[in-house]
Amino acid sequence: MLKLRAAAWEDGYAIVEQDDRLVLIRPPYRSQNRSRVFLKDIEPAVQKYGFAVAEASFDNWADLIGHLKQRFLEIRKRDGEPDGVRIKQLAERAPREVVQGFLHKIEHELLVQREWRAASGLLTHLLRNPVVRTDGAMLEAVGNLLERAEAGRDDTDFAALRSSIEDEFPRLRPEHFELAERIRRDGQILAMGSTAA
Repeated sequence: MLKLRAAAWEDGYAIVEQDDRLVLIRPPYRSQNRSRVFLKDIEPAVQKYGFAVAEASFDNWADLIGHLKQRFLEIRKRDGEPDGVRIKQLAERAPREVVQGFLHKIEHELLVQREWRAASGLLTHLLRNPVVRTDGAMLEAVGNLLERAEAGRDDTDFAALRSSIEDEFPRLRPEHFELAERIRRDGQILAMGSTAA
C-alpha cells in the first residue's frame, strides 16, 4: 500500500510513504527520480516549497502515478503552461532535487543553446533559494554557471555591437576591433584624466 502524504500538484512532485519509508518522487517517475526523505521534511516542503498536504492511498505505483499525472494535467489545463514568473518563483523555493534539475537544464540546454539571458535570469533567482544559499557546493555551481552565462552574454553583445559598427563604419580596420576587445576584456589600458602639476 502506498500513501500519498504531500504533493506539489503543479510540478508533479509527491512525497509518498511505502513500507514506513518516505520517498520524494518527480516526473518522469522513474526509479532514479526517487529520493529518500524523512517525516521532518514534510513541514518545510509545505511551508517553503509549495507542497500541499495530501491524504490518499493507492494499491500500486501505476495508480499513484496516474493520479499525479491527472492532477498535473488538470492544473495545466486550468492555469496554462508555467510562465516566467511562476518558473522564477519555483526556482526561489524549490527543494534540492528540483534545484539540481534546474542546474542540469541550465548547463546542458540553456548554455549549449546560447540562451544567456534566460540562464542568467534563472540562476539569479536560484541564488535566492535557501537550499542554494546554505549549500557551499551548490552555491559554487550556481556561481560558476552564472559566470559562464554572463561571459556568453558579453561575447554575444560585443559581437552584435561589432557587426553594427562595421555596417556603419566600413573603413575601420581589424586592429581597432582587437583593441576594443582587449579593453572590454581587460579594462582600461591607459590612465585617464590629468594630474595637476
